[in-house]
This record gives sequence, C-alpha cells and structure tokens, in this order.
Amino acid sequence: MTKYKIGDKWSRDFDYTGMLKAGINSKVSDGPVKLMKLFRSFEDVNYHTISKPLWDAIEQITNGKPASKNLNLFKRRCTKELHIFD
Repeated sequence: MTKYKIGDKWSRDFDYTGMLKAGINSKVSDGPVKLMKLFRSFEDVNYHTISKPLWDAIEQITNGKPASKNLNLFKRRCTKELHIFD
C-alpha cells in the first residue's frame, strides 16, 4: 500500500487510514490550499458526509471567519470512521 499524501486520489491500494489520520491532524493554520487538497481526496473516495464540515471550514477560512467549529466536527467524523478500520 502506498502511504497517503495530501491530495492523493483513489487507487486500488488507497491508504484510507492514512487519509483519515491526515484529517484528524488537520488544523486551521494549514490554510485553504492544503485543506482543499485534503478535501478533494475525501471527495474522490466518496467520503462526502465526512468531508462536508471540512468544505464549510475552508469557506470560512477563505472569508476570514472562524473555522475551528467545523474543522473540529470534521476531525470527530474522521476519528469515528477510523475506528471502523480498527
């Protein structure tokens, strides 16, 4: 399995665990460009429900508004999904 890198797209050996861990470790200070790459990975593997708060956080950051509430919700969803793989 190839280790996940921010922005990776689906492949037969996609590292779902690595992507979820990257989501858990994301922070507002990563900025909208890096967070958008992460968002695109989640969308590419059809994790739409999990990534919705990340999209909201990116929009808030872009508009200069506080985004920690949505980013924390995204991280909680990633944590919950990661436990499915345990």
